[in-house]
Amino acid sequence: DHIREAATFNGDLKDVQRPWMLKAILGRVPPGSRILEIGAGEPFIADVLQRLGYEVWIVDPYDGSGNGPEEYDRFLRCCPKLHFIRAQFDDKLDLPKDRFDCIYSVSVLEHIPPDLLPGVFRGLRKFLKLDGVSVHAVDHVHRGNGNQQHLDNLRRIVRGFGLPEPELDSMLARMTDDTDTYYLSAESHNRWRGGRSYASFPMRVCISINLVAERKHMG
Repeated sequence: DHIREAATFNGDLKDVQRPWMLKAILGRVPPGSRILEIGAGEPFIADVLQRLGYEVWIVDPYDGSGNGPEEYDRFLRCCPKLHFIRAQFDDKLDLPKDRFDCIYSVSVLEHIPPDLLPGVFRGLRKFLKLDGVSVHAVDHVHRGNGNQQHLDNLRRIVRGFGLPEPELDSMLARMTDDTDTYYLSAESHNRWRGGRSYASFPMRVCISINLVAERKHMG
């Protein structure tokens, strides 16, 4: 009763990603641990975790980049116990090594340009404890315009985590045949399209790929 809603009932991918992220972290990382969110945007999952006993840090520039928010002062006021670092996440952050038990993100990694992803993975390896865990929800266009580009990028992300690509291929095949697979709703897709024509922004099959990787397997 005293925590923010994790879902908004808009049929957005984040409406399933945020509750999953909470469940994944609570199932793998004990309260009292130090965790960091990459590109939090609205930091309400971080706020919930802080209220549940975690020490929570956020790295986000809050400059509007990647369609992210700019309301840094508002978030600072409404979530005063979170630790904010206004920056892009990479291995050059001014933080001690081996500092965090968990680093996570929701709908962030797929927006990072491929040439910047290596710096993100170096940062994960640098700032996670050796027994730490990295948890991420990644938007993925499974069919439709841009699906091959998304698949190529997803493979880069999976390799960066040291996860087996055949396991990814098997999961994507099972997902395609599973009637319970959650897809981005048509309503949310049309909201995403905005004022653009259907011809310039046709319907696509979009899903969330949820990844959990241990630091010791990341090289």
